[in-house]
Amino acid sequence: MKSITFILLAGSYLQGATAVPLLSSIGSALTILKEEDFLAQSSQRSSSAILIEHEKTFSQGQWACNSLSESLWSPNTQDFHAGVNSSLAYQVYLNKFPPLQLFWVGSPTSGPCRAISVSGVTSNIPCNRRLPTLCTHSGAWSNSTFTDNSPQYQITVPAGPMQVTGFRDAYGWRFDGIKYANFPGRFTHSSVREASGPINALQFGDVCFQNEAWRGIPPTGSEDCLYLNIATPYLPATQRRKLKPVLFWIHGGGFTGNSGNISNYDGVAMAARGDIVVVKINYRLGNFGYLAIDGTSITGNYGFGDMITALKWVRRNIAYFGGDPSKVTVAGDSAGAASVRALISTQKAQGLFHAGILESMPSGWGFTGLFTNYSTIPEATARIGNRVLELTSCDTAANKVLCLKAVDAALMNTISARASTPVVDGNIFLRRTLPITGGPGYMAHVPILIGANRDEGAMGSPARLLSEVPGATTFSVLKALGDGSSYTLNGEPKNISALAFDPAYPTPPGPDGVFNVTTRILTDIQFKCESWATAYSGAKHNTFPAVYAYEFNRTYQPHWWTEPQCEPPKSPEHPLGDPNQEYYKCHSGEVDFTLGMTVYSGEAPRDNLDIPYQQLIVDYWSSFIKWKNPNPPKAYLKVRNYWSTLNQVEKTGNWDKVNHRNPKKRRLQWNGKQVPLTEGPQCATLDLPLDYYE
Repeated sequence: MKSITFILLAGSYLQGATAVPLLSSIGSALTILKEEDFLAQSSQRSSSAILIEHEKTFSQGQWACNSLSESLWSPNTQDFHAGVNSSLAYQVYLNKFPPLQLFWVGSPTSGPCRAISVSGVTSNIPCNRRLPTLCTHSGAWSNSTFTDNSPQYQITVPAGPMQVTGFRDAYGWRFDGIKYANFPGRFTHSSVREASGPINALQFGDVCFQNEAWRGIPPTGSEDCLYLNIATPYLPATQRRKLKPVLFWIHGGGFTGNSGNISNYDGVAMAARGDIVVVKINYRLGNFGYLAIDGTSITGNYGFGDMITALKWVRRNIAYFGGDPSKVTVAGDSAGAASVRALISTQKAQGLFHAGILESMPSGWGFTGLFTNYSTIPEATARIGNRVLELTSCDTAANKVLCLKAVDAALMNTISARASTPVVDGNIFLRRTLPITGGPGYMAHVPILIGANRDEGAMGSPARLLSEVPGATTFSVLKALGDGSSYTLNGEPKNISALAFDPAYPTPPGPDGVFNVTTRILTDIQFKCESWATAYSGAKHNTFPAVYAYEFNRTYQPHWWTEPQCEPPKSPEHPLGDPNQEYYKCHSGEVDFTLGMTVYSGEAPRDNLDIPYQQLIVDYWSSFIKWKNPNPPKAYLKVRNYWSTLNQVEKTGNWDKVNHRNPKKRRLQWNGKQVPLTEGPQCATLDLPLDYYE
C-alpha cells in the first residue's frame, strides 16, 4: 500500500502546525456526493459521501478515508436513498463507472468486506478486490456568517509548482484567497503570478480599495487585492480527466465596490447543484482600476486587465481543481455584465472563455451608457480625471503620474471624484463601438445569455422620493432627474422630461402611478433597450452563434442592498412577503437566485415556490454553462433527481434562441414562458430601438 505524504502548514487558523493530506498521496480523484436542493440542514436529501474514484483494495480504501479524517460510509448510518443513490447514478451517467459498478462501504461489525451497488444492494466481496470507495463526509454547513475550515476538512492540491491548501464544507471543496497576480504597482497592468510552494487558501483575501459610504459601509480595502476563490465538487487525480465546465463570475458594484468575497456571490452551492467549478475574482476598482489621464501613461481599464489576468490564471491552473479550461463561461451582473461585454470585444481575451452571461447590463442614456458606449481618454479626463488631479493636489505637479502614484491610498479611495467607467485606451483593450452587425473589428464568437429584471430602475432611484412629493407629476419627477447634461446618448443631449407627454409612456392611475412610469422609463433607458438591441443584432448577424434572452419576474433582493418597493407585500400568512403579489423586481434581485444563494445568504423562503424556483434558475444557468444551452437535458434532470425542474421544463416548454424575425425572451417566473421582446415602441421613442446597431 502507498505511504501517505503530509505537508505542514501554519497559520492564524491553527494553534501551531497540523498535518494536511496531499491529494496526490491519496492516489485518486475525489468527488463529493451531495444532492444540493438548497434546503441546507432541512433537506430530506440528507445523505452525502466522498467518492474515492480510483480502484483500491478494501484496506487501501479504508486508509484513503482515514487520511481525509473520515471513515467508510455505511448504509447503516445514512439512508442510501436520501441522496447518495442519485449522486452515484449521476457518476454512471457521466460514464465514469459502468451500471453494475460496486463501491466499498463499511460493515456494521468487523465482519466480511462489504460493497454497495448503484442501486443500493450490498454484498460481501473479497477484500483484495479493487473497487472505488465511499467515505463519510462530515464537512460543516457554511453560510454567509459561518465557515468551518478546521484541519480535519483540509486538503492540499498540487497545482504545478504550487501546493494549494483548501478545505471542504457540506457543499464542496473550497479554495479561497488564491492570489492570481502580485500587486503590479499603481496604474500598471497586472500579470499572472508565478507562484510556487505552499499556498494557504483557507480564507478570503483582501478586497480591493472601495468606498461604499453611501450604503453605510466604511472605506476599506487594499491595493494588493488580486485574489480569486474557487468552489468545486471534484478534485481530479494527476491525469486530470472528466473536467467540469467553469463559471468565471465577475461581481457588480459599478466598478467602485463589492468583491468576489461578498456572501451572496459564494458559488459553492451552485457548483454542487450544477456540477461545475465556480471562480470568483477581485479586480481593482474606482480610481485604482479605471482612472485615465489624457497625455500621460495612466490609460485606465486596469480592472479589465485584472480580469484578463485572472482568466489567464484559470487557463493555466483550473484543471488542478477540476475545471476544464476549454469550457469557461464569463458571467456577471450589472458592472459584471458590462465587464463580460468588454471581454467579448477585446482580442486580448481571445480564447480565454467560450460563452458569456450578461445579467442587468448598464447601458443606454447618461452615466449608465458609459458602461457600454465607452469614453475616450480626453472625455474621461474632462469628466473625472481633472477633478481627481485637483483633489489630490497633483494638478500643478511637474510630473502628474509620479504625483498620483505617491498619493496616499486611503486619500485616493475617499476623494469625491471616482473613476468608474471603461475608456477607449491606448492598450487597445476597448474600442468606441462593437461590430455587433458583423462589421470590421474583433468580437468573440461565443453564445450569450442576456437579460434584465422587470423593474431594474426602481432600485436606488431618486424618483422614489421625488414621486412622493405632494403634487408630483411624471413631468416634475423627470425634470428633476435632469435634462441634457444628465442624460445624453452618444454625446447628444436628451430631454428625459419630454417623455412625460409621450404616448408610449402613459402614467397609470393610482397613488404609485408616477413612480411606476418613471421606473419603466429608467429601466428602459438604463438597462433593457440596449440589451434587447444587442440580442437582436447579435442573433440577426450571427455575431453570437446563439443568443438567449430573459426577463426576471420573480426576484429576491439581497439583504445588504434593498429598499421597501423591492420587497413583496407582507401579511400574516406571508410575514416575509408574498412574491406572487405585485412588487418591483429591482436591480440585483436575480443574483441570489442565479447563484443558488438565498438560504446561504440568510434569505428564508417566502413561500413554497422560492426554493423550487431557485433550483429551476440554477439548472437553467448551469445548463448554459455546461452545454451553451439553458435547456437542461431531461435525462440529466432525471438521473440527478431534479424532478421539480423537470416538471417545469415539461410544462413550460423550450427556452428558444432569439430569432430576429420574431425575437422572444424567457419570462422567468414560476410557470414561465416565451414572450416577445417587450418595450418595442418605448425603445424606439428613446432612440434605442431593436435595430439600434443596424
